[in-house]
Amino acid sequence: MNTYNFTKICMQDDNSTSKVSTALVPLASSLGYGWFVTARIFQGMAFSATFPLAGSITSKWATPHEHGVFIGFLTGNTQLANIFTMPVSGWLCSSSAGWTSVYYVHAAVTLITFAVFFLFFKSSPNEHSWVSEKEVEKIGVKKIVARPKQLPFRHILTSLSLWACWIASFGDLITVQLVSQFNPQYMNNYLNYDVLSSGFLAALPIIFQFAIKLLSGISSDMITSISETWKTKIFNTIALAVAAAFFIILAFVPQEKHLLAIIIMICAESVMGANTAGFNKCATLHSQQYAYFAMQQIMNIWACTIFIEPFFVNMIVTENSFIDWRNCFLAHAALLLFVNVIFCMFADASPASWTNQNGDESGEEEVKEEGVGGAEKSLRKTSYDSITFDTKL
Repeated sequence: MNTYNFTKICMQDDNSTSKVSTALVPLASSLGYGWFVTARIFQGMAFSATFPLAGSITSKWATPHEHGVFIGFLTGNTQLANIFTMPVSGWLCSSSAGWTSVYYVHAAVTLITFAVFFLFFKSSPNEHSWVSEKEVEKIGVKKIVARPKQLPFRHILTSLSLWACWIASFGDLITVQLVSQFNPQYMNNYLNYDVLSSGFLAALPIIFQFAIKLLSGISSDMITSISETWKTKIFNTIALAVAAAFFIILAFVPQEKHLLAIIIMICAESVMGANTAGFNKCATLHSQQYAYFAMQQIMNIWACTIFIEPFFVNMIVTENSFIDWRNCFLAHAALLLFVNVIFCMFADASPASWTNQNGDESGEEEVKEEGVGGAEKSLRKTSYDSITFDTKL
């Protein structure tokens, strides 16, 4: 999406290629709109796997006291991508290589990163040759990982805690889209920075956001004096309510105060990185072995915000005026405050009771126990109450 926005900025004066300016893949755009849509569908399919994978990896690889740092790193991919995309795209658009080089460079980077993932990733610790028996023991000793035949959809979809997480994620992610999709426009068309400067300036707040994301995940795991539920509410308030306060301030910064606007924008976007220890961590802790499904819904919400945000922002920002951007920032601030109140009212980071109910209608199920050295054995349970999860390491 960032490559699209830089292409749009680079080619905004070329009316003869208006269709090409909206394409993500030069070849697909040259072949026609249908090919462009097809390319976008495949890109969306690839991107949709990231959050379910983050939930699955966290539940299988993280100890009970490492959920925060795992979620921080695994959901930080978007910040890392923006840190790379914004300055590189700005530089390429400004160079003789032209806007098409933006897509070719990103395609090459994607190919390399996928090759690394394909070669080294394993779904569980005991399958990886680089993980020692001692490490496997620390991760999975006496931890029973259920193999449900079907998801407990009714329990999941009626969980107030998960709905609080999903609602909070909507407010957070739609504001993230404001940052990732419209920061270049704000820098270039409103603050009047050139394309190259816009790319580097737009990446600045995301660098700090990534740092806050990791710091919040690590600090959340280290804090033991308060419950997980209260920790997620505190960090979520930092991510959403404090960010809303900065957006309110930013809404009233005059256009000529370029430096002040950038500083406040950095502060607003940086604190949003604390969502790692907020709704993201709450969703994985509450849903336990079903974390992949809970995170998938956050991914679906993200996909929806990608479609919604351009219509929402373009409906408000019509002339790139001070009033337009003021109203835009105030609207997002109000949304952040509202969804944070919902989260603080209903969030519960303790494991849900239905995470111990993994069987079929007869109450019988198969579970897997991981012991020292990754040894596994299948157990048959006939009572839900007999399933326990030992989280003491």
